[in-house]
Amino acid sequence: MTLLLDIAPFISPVSPHATGSEIYKRFQAEPDTLAIAVVDSEDRPLGLIERNAFLVQMAAQYGYALWAKRAVSHLMKTDPVIADGDVTVAEFCGRILEERPSELLHGFIVTCGGRYAGVGTALALLQATGAAASAHAQEMSRLAQETQEALAAKGRFLAVMSHEIRTPLNGVLAVAEILRRKAKSPELAPLVDTILESGGVLLRLLNDALDLSRAEASGLALDEAPVAVATLLDDASGLWAAQAELKGLAFEARYEGLSGVWALADAGRLRQVLNNLVGNAVKFTESGRVDVRVGCAVEAGHVRLWGEVTDTGPGIPAERLGDIFEPFHQTEQGLRQGGAGLGLAVCRQIVERMNGTIAAASEGRGARFRFEVPLHQLQEPAEAAPAEAADERTTEALHVLIADDNETNRMVARTLCEMFGCTSECVEDGAQAVIAAATGQFDLILMDVKMPVMDGVEATRRIRSRSDAVSQVPILALTANADPADAAFYRCCGMNGVVEKPVKPERLLAAMNAVLTLAEAA
Repeated sequence: MTLLLDIAPFISPVSPHATGSEIYKRFQAEPDTLAIAVVDSEDRPLGLIERNAFLVQMAAQYGYALWAKRAVSHLMKTDPVIADGDVTVAEFCGRILEERPSELLHGFIVTCGGRYAGVGTALALLQATGAAASAHAQEMSRLAQETQEALAAKGRFLAVMSHEIRTPLNGVLAVAEILRRKAKSPELAPLVDTILESGGVLLRLLNDALDLSRAEASGLALDEAPVAVATLLDDASGLWAAQAELKGLAFEARYEGLSGVWALADAGRLRQVLNNLVGNAVKFTESGRVDVRVGCAVEAGHVRLWGEVTDTGPGIPAERLGDIFEPFHQTEQGLRQGGAGLGLAVCRQIVERMNGTIAAASEGRGARFRFEVPLHQLQEPAEAAPAEAADERTTEALHVLIADDNETNRMVARTLCEMFGCTSECVEDGAQAVIAAATGQFDLILMDVKMPVMDGVEATRRIRSRSDAVSQVPILALTANADPADAAFYRCCGMNGVVEKPVKPERLLAAMNAVLTLAEAA
C-alpha cells in the first residue's frame, strides 16, 4: 500500500517573498525538480510553482525582465491540491478524479500534521500507479499459477486415489459378479445384488470426483464421434425405467426430435448428464412420475440438442436454485437421501465444456432440469456390415497371459478367463510378462499398467519391438486409470484395447473378442 509520503520527495520550499530570479536559478540548478512549494514562516503551504508553467512565463518576451525581481506570491498557483501524506495513492487518485480531475496533470503539496512535507507530481503518481498495477498483475499471475498448480496437484492426488481405490474395488465388484453368475442359492442373490449396487454407487462417486477435478483443471476431455441423436436416450430409458417401476413411479422417456439426425458429439458424456439428471429424479421422487425428453433442431448445418427431465418430487427451494450446480451443495432432501452433491456439478461442467447451458426450475413441488448443447451436424454414415456379436464368438482353446501385481486382480482375471473357456497363466510384473510372452505360448495378454520392476507400457513396447510372431500377440490393458487420455496413450504404445477396472465380465469378453477379431483380420 503506497502512501503519498512515499512518492513525494522533500524539495526545499521557498517563502512568498522569494523572487522570480531565485526560482529561475533553482530550476536551472535542479533539473529534476518539477515543482517548488511556497510556505509561510510556520511551513504551512501557501502555493505551488510548477516548473513548466514558470519557465514558459519567464521565456516569454519581457518575461524575465518583468518577473525576475517580483515576489513569487505573484507567480505561484494559489489553489494547489493539498493532501495529507498518510493518504494512499489509490485513495488520493480516486478523490481527485471525483472532485478535480484536471489536477491530476499538475503538481500537489503533501503535508504532515498540516505542515509542508513534500511535493508530488503527475509523473510520480503515474509511476506509483503503474508500479502498483504491475505488482497487482504479478500478484494475480502468481495467485493464478498457484491456483492452477493446486488444482493440478488435486487432480494428480485424485488420479492416484482413483487408481488405489479402483484396485480393491475391482476385486469386490468382479468377485460379486462372478458369485452372481455361479451361485445357485436364491438366498444369496439379494446379498450379492446389494454388494454390486453399493459398489456401483461408490464407483459413480469416484468417477464424479475425478471428473470434477479434471474440469476444474481444464482437463475434462471430450471423445467426440458420430452419433445418432435419437439413440442418446436409450441408456437412460433402459437403466432407470425398472428403478422407477420398483418405486411405483410412472416413467416415460421419449425422443421429440427429427429422425435420422447425426451429430459429432461425446455420446458417453451426454449420456452421463442424462443419467445423472434422471437418477436424481428417480431417487428424490417418492410418488407420481418422472418424464424424460430429448429433442433437437437442425439449423444451418448445426444441431441444437436439448434434454429435459421433470419429476413430481419435493422440488428445490427458491433460495437453493442459484447454487444447485455448485459442488457439495445439496437441498435438505438431498442430505437426507445421502450422496456427495457432485452429480449436478459434473453435469454443469460437461455441458459448459460443450459450450452449452443447463438450468433448474421448481415451482412448489416438482423440479425441471433442462440442458442444451450445440453440435455439428453430420451426414448419416453408410450402413456398415453387422458386427459379430461379442457373446456369440467363442474364446475356447485360448491361452491367456495375465500380468498384474495385485493377487486379487490376478484371481479375478483368471476366474473370468475360466468362465470364458480359456486357460491362463499369471505373472506379477512387466519384466516377467516379457519373458513369458517370448515363449510364444499365448494367444492374448491381459496387461496391468502400473506394476513394479517394469510397468505394462514398457513391457508392451518390448514385446512389440521383437522381430518374430510374438510381437503381434494382442494385448489388452486392464487398468484403474480411467482417464481417456491415458487410454489413448496406451494404444499409441502398442496395446490393442483398454478395459477399465473394475472389470465387468461382458466388457472384458467383448474387448477380448474385438482384439482377437482384428488380429485374425490383419
